[in-house]
Amino acid sequence: MIGNNVAGTTLAKNLRDLDQTVDIDIYTDESIPYYPRPRLVDYLIGRYDGKDLPFYPPEWYEKNRLRLHLNAKAEKIEPKNRRIFVGGSWESYDKLALCTGSSAFIPPFKGLPKKKVFTLRTFQDAKDIKAAAASSTHAVIIGGGLLGLEAARGVCTAFPELRVTILEYAEHLLMRQLDHEGAELLVKWIESTGSTVITKAETVEILGDAEVSGVRLKDGRTIDGDMVVISAGTRANAQLAKDAGLNVNRGIAVDEFLRTSDPDIYALGDVCEFRGIVWAMIPPALDEAKVAASRMLGLEGSNYSGTIPSNTLKVVGFDLTSIGTVRSAHEPPEPDYEEFKALSQDGTIYKKFVVKDGRLIGAILLGTKKDSLKVAKMIKDGTSVEDFKQHLSDPAFVFP
Repeated sequence: MIGNNVAGTTLAKNLRDLDQTVDIDIYTDESIPYYPRPRLVDYLIGRYDGKDLPFYPPEWYEKNRLRLHLNAKAEKIEPKNRRIFVGGSWESYDKLALCTGSSAFIPPFKGLPKKKVFTLRTFQDAKDIKAAAASSTHAVIIGGGLLGLEAARGVCTAFPELRVTILEYAEHLLMRQLDHEGAELLVKWIESTGSTVITKAETVEILGDAEVSGVRLKDGRTIDGDMVVISAGTRANAQLAKDAGLNVNRGIAVDEFLRTSDPDIYALGDVCEFRGIVWAMIPPALDEAKVAASRMLGLEGSNYSGTIPSNTLKVVGFDLTSIGTVRSAHEPPEPDYEEFKALSQDGTIYKKFVVKDGRLIGAILLGTKKDSLKVAKMIKDGTSVEDFKQHLSDPAFVFP
C-alpha cells in the first residue's frame, strides 16, 4: 500500500484477516501512523495530543505483521517491472494499492503565499493552526463545507476569545448535505456560539504584506483577519499514477474490482474514480477496501457498485446525518419525488425525508442522531415506507 490513511489501513487489515501469511508493506510520507482526520479537530480542541492521535497503537501493526514505513514518500512506479521507488530505494510488489488520498485545494487567490494562511489536512497543519490561533484575534475560514465548519469549531472551542468568520461562496452552508431550511437552522446555531457566517461571499484576494491582514471579496467587501484557514475542497493525489501511465481523470480510474488500467495495481479512497465519481468520503473507502482485499488475493468476492453518500457527524457541535438524495436547493426538482419535512417546536431539530416510488431515498437529520441508523439501513435496503410516510412530517415520529 502507498498511503496509510483510512483506505490504506483498512485495506491492510482486511488483507490480513483474509490471509495470515501474505507480506504486507505500507508506505507513507506521514510521520505518524494512521489517524482519522476528524481527530485533527479534536486535537485543536485539546482532546488528543500528538501521541494518542493514531487510531491503532504500535503493537497493533506488530501483532498483524503489517510493516509500516513512516516518512517514506513513494516517488515513482514502474508497472512493467512491478516495483516502486520509495525511501531512496526500489521495492518490488506482486500487487500494489494506491491509497494516496487527496490534498487540500487552494484556489488561485491573489496575494498568496502569505504567513498565517493554512489548510487543515494533516497533523502538521493542525499543529500550525493551533500555534497561530494562540496569538491571533480574528480567524477567517474560507469555505462553509464540512471541513471548513469543523475547522471553525476547533479554533472556536480551543480559543474562546478568538473571533471567527466563515465565508461561503454558495447560497448556503453544506450545499451537498443540506437543503435551504436545514442550512438556515445550522447558521442560527453557529452564530449563537459567537461565530459569524457570510454566504454568497466569493473570496478573490488575501490581503496583507508578509502576514495576512484580511481578505477581499468579489463584491468589493473586505473582511479583516490575522489568520486564514482555506477549506475549498480537495483534489486527488493522482500524479504518481499519471506519471506511471495509468488512466487518470479527476482521479485514478478503476473498475468494479478497484483495479486500475494495470491489472496488478489497485486504487481506493479519495484518489480513485469509479464511473466518473470521486467520492472522497469515508464510507466508500471502507466499502472499497473490502472488495479490493479479496480481489488482490485472487479470492472470489463482491464487486464494487458505488456507495450511497452518507455523513453522520457533529458539525460545530450539532448532530448531522445526511444520507442519499437530499435534493439541495441547487438541484433541479424531480416531479416523482416526495418531500416530508419536520421542525421541532423549539426549532432545534430539523428532519427531511425524500421518498420515491414509496421508498426512502434520502434523509436529513439535523440536531438529533435518533433513528439515524434505522434510516440509513432503510435507504440502503430500499425498504418501503408507504405504510407510514404520512407520519414523516411529524417531529415526534419514531421509525418502527
